[in-house]
Amino acid sequence: MKALMLAAGVGSRLAPLTDHLPKCLVEVNGIPILMKQIENLHACGITDITVVSGYLSHVLSSAVRGKYPEIRILESVDYAVTNNMYSAYLARETMAGEAFLMMNADVFFDASVIRDLLACPYPNAVTVDVGRYMEESMKGIEREGKLTAISKTVPPEQALGCSIDVYKFSADAAREFFSKCSDYIEAKHDRRLWSEVALHDIFAQVEFHTCPLRGRWMEIDTPEDLFAAQTLFAADSGEAR
Repeated sequence: MKALMLAAGVGSRLAPLTDHLPKCLVEVNGIPILMKQIENLHACGITDITVVSGYLSHVLSSAVRGKYPEIRILESVDYAVTNNMYSAYLARETMAGEAFLMMNADVFFDASVIRDLLACPYPNAVTVDVGRYMEESMKGIEREGKLTAISKTVPPEQALGCSIDVYKFSADAAREFFSKCSDYIEAKHDRRLWSEVALHDIFAQVEFHTCPLRGRWMEIDTPEDLFAAQTLFAADSGEAR
């Protein structure tokens, strides 16, 4: 199993912390978000990791390679005018045709999230905080045990819960996903879409299921999010949980 971490974003709402630091390296109780995700993956036996960088890529590369020289880093030089579907697209040759996990690198979460996703009996799954609704998060709709939609605009009465932006793809789903990304970017010339747009589009061809969240998580976009994450994870010793 491989892992793809999308880490190209600027994180302007976290300024001045992100004036000279990529968003994914902002620390929660002394641990950079990206490093926590890498620790989680390693704790679950996943070491074939690709990170797509963008904003202040040289800072990210120095931090990651100083501790994990084996990690592959792909740079999105167009990060300022693209979105995370484009970041995923850049890794298509590395990931397509193989099973992998994909995650946004601005989410701080427990290692149990990865363990549960790997243990989930379905080859294609989305980690969902079932019953929770937040305007800024991707929300899923489930019918007859299968996910049928994922979008930020899902209304509360239809939402199963919030996606925490951690996904599991089989080899077949990977091929479909990257084909759809290529269609948007190469044929339609739209590079500003969320990766979940392509994911939503392949639900008709590939079955995806819910992996219910059991651990803690926090997407960190604002100083308020960062404070909430520091509070939520305050009791940790720094080890993967």
